[in-house]
Amino acid sequence: MVSEFAKGQVVSLKRLAMVAIWGLLVLAGIFVTVRFTGLMDHMLPAGDPPNMTFGRDADLPNVPNFFLACPVDRLPDSDRAMQSPSFAASVATLTEVLIETAPDHGMTLMTDVSGGKAGRLYFLARSAVFRFPDWVEIELILPETGNDVAFCLFAQSVYGRDDFGQNEKRTRAWLADVEARMGQNQ
Repeated sequence: MVSEFAKGQVVSLKRLAMVAIWGLLVLAGIFVTVRFTGLMDHMLPAGDPPNMTFGRDADLPNVPNFFLACPVDRLPDSDRAMQSPSFAASVATLTEVLIETAPDHGMTLMTDVSGGKAGRLYFLARSAVFRFPDWVEIELILPETGNDVAFCLFAQSVYGRDDFGQNEKRTRAWLADVEARMGQNQ
């Protein structure tokens, strides 16, 4: 036989479970509303791009929230950098391929960027779940002779001290796609 005290405890636990379930449903609803209505993008503004000065003696951030790709003659000594490819193509063709392949890697071309430098491409990438912004900036390098067009790329997280390798992963995958597409165009 169950005592009145035990029955009261069961009822209290049921009420607590119902309150917890309703609380979780409300929190899930708030998350879905903020995440999928674009409010998160307004809550985490990207600000101005970093406007990297590319070169061997580039002033790199002291925190591991970036990745860099440049031709070997402009590549700083860093474990967060790789040599960028060059292409026997026109600047217009390379620009077109960069812009066309960027959305496949979660990036959007940004035009009329406040604080942006002329002659650069600026892309904004956002993380999948919490929509943290990363700037990706590209400076195309025209050949002095011949047709080899090259570029420097700098990708950096706007928030946080560490990007957990996301800028490197995105950059390597994107450049692999660009190389594949440029190989088809040559």
